Amino acid sequence: MTVKLYENDAYIKEFEATVLSCDETDGGYCVVLDKTAFFPEGGGQQADTGYIGDAEVLDVQEKDSVITHKVDKALTVGETVSCKLDWDIRFARMQGHTGEHLVSGIIHSMYGYDNLGFHMSDKTMTLDPSGILTASDIKEIELRANKAIYENREVTAYYPETSTLDTLSYRSKLDLKEGVRLVNIDGYDLCACCAPHVHRTGEIGLIKIIDFIQYKGGMRLTMVCGINAFEDYSKLHDDNKEMMHTLSASRDKVLEFVLRDHELIGTQKAEINRLCAELSKANLDTTVINDTLVGFTVGASFDDMRALVNDSLDKADKVALFSQGENNDYSYIISSSSLDIRDIVKELNSSFAGKGGGRPNYAQGKITAEKEDVLKFFENL
Repeated sequence: MTVKLYENDAYIKEFEATVLSCDETDGGYCVVLDKTAFFPEGGGQQADTGYIGDAEVLDVQEKDSVITHKVDKALTVGETVSCKLDWDIRFARMQGHTGEHLVSGIIHSMYGYDNLGFHMSDKTMTLDPSGILTASDIKEIELRANKAIYENREVTAYYPETSTLDTLSYRSKLDLKEGVRLVNIDGYDLCACCAPHVHRTGEIGLIKIIDFIQYKGGMRLTMVCGINAFEDYSKLHDDNKEMMHTLSASRDKVLEFVLRDHELIGTQKAEINRLCAELSKANLDTTVINDTLVGFTVGASFDDMRALVNDSLDKADKVALFSQGENNDYSYIISSSSLDIRDIVKELNSSFAGKGGGRPNYAQGKITAEKEDVLKFFENL
């Protein structure tokens, strides 16, 4: 069994340990120490990183109470080594994991929902309450969680006696009866957890729920805590300042200016589309070849082409419209109000390295060809 230093003191940054074994494995070496402050992957949290001697710690896993460190260099068995954690990463995770306990505990006390899933990435984390929450509910949860931070409540971890465990009401994803480690946030949460946490809620700094969706009958909340929340706010602040400069807007008027410009752009886009449709129609050159009305225009969108095709279907059994793009590329629509045009489309694509298709009486796609060759295609059809 590896002595878990992080359980008694989550704030150990450096320590010394004895190398019990070192075995080569894919991409490195698996090292077992007599004791460790490196937290192994588990409970939704990634493994700690850092150094054992001059060997970089790439991963940490636990199996049958033995913690294995995957490192990039071999270490000497029996040697006493100095170990150092990547403390900034570890502390950010402690802030995040404690913040998750706080939010999950508040949700459980307010609504009775369990947290069915938890995952922590480099910057954000997700938690999955078992029931539905409204946007108003989530704002209230977030406010209460941050008030708990201001209160600077004590966070403790301990192993209760089995007889005591049976009398406690605590959150747990697993039905464990012994060896249960409980993390208590005074007045807010009691939860079974193996991970390291901060000593007091004030060290979390800030909790912000940045997104939420309905997920598998419940919810999925995405949140940031501590230094990650600060960095998230700093990025948004910098972006907002850039938009202030771009829009010539004051700090509290950015959204108003963005909505104003969005409405203006929408109006302008509609007018541009109308003018483009008129231009496509003005540039349309048509001829009837073997009962097919063949037309050519320039720079038309598929929406514009569909409108032109629909206007032309009363003039011929079949309509084939081509709009020239760059490098002799043509977008096409072929349609008929009563006939199956799939064979024509297949042969057109085959003749001009085209791609496209559709329904028996409608197809669209693109080809690369000269206009004269397209006209000859319909003459020989």
